[in-house]
Amino acid sequence: MSCIYCNHYILYKLKDGYYKCAKCKRKFSPKRVERKAEILKGFLDELTPQEISQKYSISYATVVKEIKNIRKVIASICEEEFLKKDEIKEFEEYLYLPKTSKELIKAQNFLTIDYGGKIYNIMLSPMKNYAGFDEEKIKSFFRQSRIIKVQNHANIYKFWEYFENFIKKFKGVSEENFFYYLKEAEFRFNGFKIEVKDLF
Repeated sequence: MSCIYCNHYILYKLKDGYYKCAKCKRKFSPKRVERKAEILKGFLDELTPQEISQKYSISYATVVKEIKNIRKVIASICEEEFLKKDEIKEFEEYLYLPKTSKELIKAQNFLTIDYGGKIYNIMLSPMKNYAGFDEEKIKSFFRQSRIIKVQNHANIYKFWEYFENFIKKFKGVSEENFFYYLKEAEFRFNGFKIEVKDLF
């Protein structure tokens, strides 16, 4: 075992069961690390919070709280990867409207970018900002102002298809949390990695 904060290999075991790092002097509980590792594994295996709770005998509330943390870390990982890139290959705007709703005003609007085979997404102005506008005028506006760089769009279309199937599993995502689910889909589609130490 190495330090989860600085990866140093010298640790001191304390009487209360915690470990203390000889380098950064920070303490951590191996039980907490194990619990986070189990929840992360279940999450990456796409188990539901209920299934993770039952499989690892962890309280449901703890699992839900940790998954929220995981999604925030995943969003940060995606954003960091995005900032490393310097050449856009293709990009296209996308409106996601849940099948349970027929109101265009409830659609989520985001820009999908292809950086050499990796997909990144940026949230755009929410459609609710057009509240009060005639829906046909809104549709016309988007037809006229479509953001598009034409090549073959194959990877972007693959992501959109993946995202549509991915988001269905959650049976409704609130507007304030939509960004994190979009980033989770991006993370999984790109095959990015996350480790337990990233959660601390």
